[in-house]
Amino acid sequence: MNRRSMICMTAVTVLGFGLSASTADSAPKGQVNKRQLVGSWTIVSVDGYGPNPKGSLIFEANGRFSLQLVSSDIPKYLSNGRIQGTPAEYKATVEGSLSYFGTYSVSGSELTFHVEGCSFPNWTGTDQKRINLSVTGDELKYTNPAPSAGAGAPVLPLVWKRVK
Repeated sequence: MNRRSMICMTAVTVLGFGLSASTADSAPKGQVNKRQLVGSWTIVSVDGYGPNPKGSLIFEANGRFSLQLVSSDIPKYLSNGRIQGTPAEYKATVEGSLSYFGTYSVSGSELTFHVEGCSFPNWTGTDQKRINLSVTGDELKYTNPAPSAGAGAPVLPLVWKRVK
């Protein structure tokens, strides 16, 4: 085999590996592949957490996740002690934050969080379904059809951006 043939074969092989790697994480239109979620995400928008919410969502390749949401306007405790807050301070904290962790699964455009622990105890030990799941570039979007705020709470999408 001459040098030119070897270079052509190498280029074709590298191109083939590149294409297979780029399509390995893709999924059919309207469906999300679990590998597309793996990584760290930061919240862009979520109803009920004010204009500049703070949040982190981490999906691990082994199927585990961790999610935290915090309103940017939770007032500081005057006592400077976490367990020495006033009833109003505790209320603002509970209304303005939510965290949970466990495992997750994906089926088509549905994401299910299998919650092992949650700051809202009613979710601990439950499966929390998220619908209209989509990943476009570095944007992750889904809707929570049953928000923890309860009946009458708006059902709007959460939008996340991949952390680089």
